[in-house]
Amino acid sequence: MKKLLSATALLLASASLAGAEGVLNLYNWGNYTSPELLKKFEEETGIKVTVTDYDSNDTALAKVAAGGSGFDLVVPSANYVPIFVEKGLIRELDLTRLANHGNIAPEWVDVPWD
Repeated sequence: MKKLLSATALLLASASLAGAEGVLNLYNWGNYTSPELLKKFEEETGIKVTVTDYDSNDTALAKVAAGGSGFDLVVPSANYVPIFVEKGLIRELDLTRLANHGNIAPEWVDVPWD
């Protein structure tokens, strides 16, 4: 569970990419994101997180592929990341905009699905 929370925290750390100032629109599996983590993140950053849940990778893929979803961050399963890449639905991160990138635990750097 600790690794899961760490991974979610890392994903949330990319909030500087959010479209609307002070808001991060997260699209994630239902009941996957820790409410406590979201609260802590909001308190520490002042960024409001809006979570929209999905029930399957196919649902997420269809919504994102349709365009105009308004999500800043989408969390598909590792096996769906290549599909998102193939369809041109993933942007490369500009690591210069992620001041805390150097704080990512080594086990989460250069993972096979990244």
